[in-house]
Amino acid sequence: MLHPIKPVQLELTPGQKKILATCRQEGLVSRAKIVELTGLRSGSVTSISKELLAMNLIKEGARVRIGRGQPIIPLELNPYAAFSFGIAFHIQRIDIGLANFCGTLVDKVTIPYQEDTAIDVVLRQIHQEIMALIEKQKLQHARILGIGVSLPGPTKGDRKSVYTVEALSHWRDEPLADKFGAYFDWPVWIDNDCKSAVVGEFYSGKWPGVKNMVLIELGHGVGGGAIINGKLYRGSRQNAGEIGTYFSIIGEEKKPTIRTLLKQLNEAGYSVSDPVQIPDSSNPIVRAWLDNAVYQLRPLVMLTIGWLDPDCVIIAGECPEHLSQTIIDEMNLKHEWAQFERDYPIARLSPTKVGMSLNTYGACMYPVFRTLGI
Repeated sequence: MLHPIKPVQLELTPGQKKILATCRQEGLVSRAKIVELTGLRSGSVTSISKELLAMNLIKEGARVRIGRGQPIIPLELNPYAAFSFGIAFHIQRIDIGLANFCGTLVDKVTIPYQEDTAIDVVLRQIHQEIMALIEKQKLQHARILGIGVSLPGPTKGDRKSVYTVEALSHWRDEPLADKFGAYFDWPVWIDNDCKSAVVGEFYSGKWPGVKNMVLIELGHGVGGGAIINGKLYRGSRQNAGEIGTYFSIIGEEKKPTIRTLLKQLNEAGYSVSDPVQIPDSSNPIVRAWLDNAVYQLRPLVMLTIGWLDPDCVIIAGECPEHLSQTIIDEMNLKHEWAQFERDYPIARLSPTKVGMSLNTYGACMYPVFRTLGI
C-alpha cells in the first residue's frame, strides 16, 4: 500500500477507535456489550461514548426494555458522521464510489477511458467527478475521511510506486501518492486491486462468522488477497497474494484473465467491450476459456485451501458471476476433498456477494479503516 502524503482527517484516541470498531462490527450494541467485547471499564465506555456522541460519530438507538429496571439505550454508528470516496481502475473504465460512515455505497459514477491516457488527464477527470458528487450529494460541509484507490499491480520496492499491469505501464515509475495528493485535499490510500477487493468482501456484512477469507481475482491478471484472523494479510513486502507469479513458471499464456477472454472474443468477431457483456458457456470461445480456467485454478485453489484453511474462497474481479459459478462448479473440489477423508467440510467456494462494485466498495472502506486503525 502507498500511504498518503496528507494527514488523517480525524484523530481518535485508542478507546474511541475500539468503541467505533465495535459499533461497526456489531451494529446496534449496548454499552454493557461494548464493555464485554472491548475489555474497557464501564466508566470508560460511558465517558468515551459521550465524547463520540458529541462528535456525532455515533447515535443512540431506540430504547429496549429487557425485564425490570431502566431500558437499555444501544449505540450505533451515525451514517452521516463522515464520508469517503473509492476509485477503482477496471478494464477500460474507472468507477468512483461514495460511501457513508456505516459503509453503505451512497453513489457511484463510471468513467469510460482509454488506458493509455496521460496520468494527469485521468486525475483531472477523477477530480471533476468527485467534486460533482460532492455537489450532487450536498457534502460541501461534510466530514470527508479521504480516498481509497484500487489499482492493479504490486507495490514496488521503493514504496512510492506500483508495478501496474501492462495496459497501465506508463503509471509504473510515478510517485503515485504525490500525484494523487496534488489533486486532493484529503489523504489518499493506494492499494492493490485484490487487497481492495478482499477488504470490500470481508467487511460487506455478507459473511457473518467468517474470520479467514481468501479472494481470487480474475481481471487484468490473476491475483489474490487474504484476510487472516479478521485482518488483511500483507506479507513482508506488502505484496501477499501475487499468485499470478505461478504462471511465470507454467506459462503466461495459460493465465485465465478476463482481459484475455475479451481479446479472444473480439478477435473472433464478437463486439464485447465490457465484462458484463461476456456470453455464457454455450459460446465456444467462452467454453474454451472456461476449460483452461478450471484446469489452471483447480490446483491453485486446492493448494490455497491446504495452506491457509480459510472459511471461504471467493472468485471475483472482472469475472461475471455466471462464469465464477461455472468455474466453481466444474472444479468440483468437494469431490476431491472427500478423498482426503477429513471429518470437516471443505472451505466454502462462492462468487462475490458484493458484485461488480466490489473493488469500488473496498476502496471506499480504506479511509474508514485507516481512521479507525483496523
